[in-house]
Amino acid sequence: MGSLAAFPWGKRKGIVGFYAIVASLTLVLTFWHHAERSPYPIETPTTLKTPNAPKPPLIPQNIWQIWFQQKGVAEHYVNDPQLRETATWTGMNPDHHYRLVGRQWADNYVKQGLGLAADKDLVDTYLAVTNHGLKSDLLRYLLLYNEGGVYSDIDTIAMKPIQDWVPWHLRDTVKLIVGIEFDRRDGGMWSEIPHDLQFCQWTIAAAPGHPVFRAMADRALASLHELADVVYNTTMAELKPTSFETMNSTGPAAWTDVVFEQIQQARPDITTLSDLSRIQKPQLYGDILVLGIDGFGMGQPHSGATNDGSAPEAALVKHLFRGAWRNS
Repeated sequence: MGSLAAFPWGKRKGIVGFYAIVASLTLVLTFWHHAERSPYPIETPTTLKTPNAPKPPLIPQNIWQIWFQQKGVAEHYVNDPQLRETATWTGMNPDHHYRLVGRQWADNYVKQGLGLAADKDLVDTYLAVTNHGLKSDLLRYLLLYNEGGVYSDIDTIAMKPIQDWVPWHLRDTVKLIVGIEFDRRDGGMWSEIPHDLQFCQWTIAAAPGHPVFRAMADRALASLHELADVVYNTTMAELKPTSFETMNSTGPAAWTDVVFEQIQQARPDITTLSDLSRIQKPQLYGDILVLGIDGFGMGQPHSGATNDGSAPEAALVKHLFRGAWRNS
């Protein structure tokens, strides 16, 4: 058999070109076959530039709940029937760190003087008050400022995993999530709600260090000192405010004022709480994500909330409104 060198150059060039074409077609067909059968996308220069991966959230994977109805550490009372809803939080968010906080643990934590608890007035006030509503309000702000994560009352049910609360493209922007509790719309005012629209604080999600909690602590301390020193002329330990006074000093009415001030810093064009009325989808104001009424407030017979027994798509949390703090 003759060698390839014996072939005339023209024929040899033709044969080499033929095999080059065959090899190219083979590679193309192999790539196409793989793309058709592979369950994973083929990474090309175009797809590599597409932001497919979720962005890391600024809100840590912490879940906080408070149980002050019994003395001692709350973990001793996990079989209490009033705590049955806590399982929805742990079951739906297995990757989150969960803590049910009791009085002893909370007192020890506050005494460490970390973060917001470096304020001696806040520490002294927290340790002095005996009213469960006031105490749990102060503690949730302190924990969220120091540690971040999600706080939710024990009479709430988790409806969706926390990782789904914020659209992935906003996870590196959102530092505070608040939900609407009451939206007057075209209805009348409520006796215990002084605003046309009120934010709930039975559930709050936040990145640590958010300035809203420093502002809320200042507002709460000023209000509590006024109640104890001026209105009732009593000590913090003996202070027994009405439910309206609680909501306007440390609770949702005061919280609404402080959150709205933060929203206005980001959006000066928003001049009244009524400007936030009737929102259906989550709206971003600076780093604050405001949910519509169904986000944290589904099932209520007012404010345009879904109340037909169904679970709306927007629902993240369901509140059962046991209101144990009113009896403390």
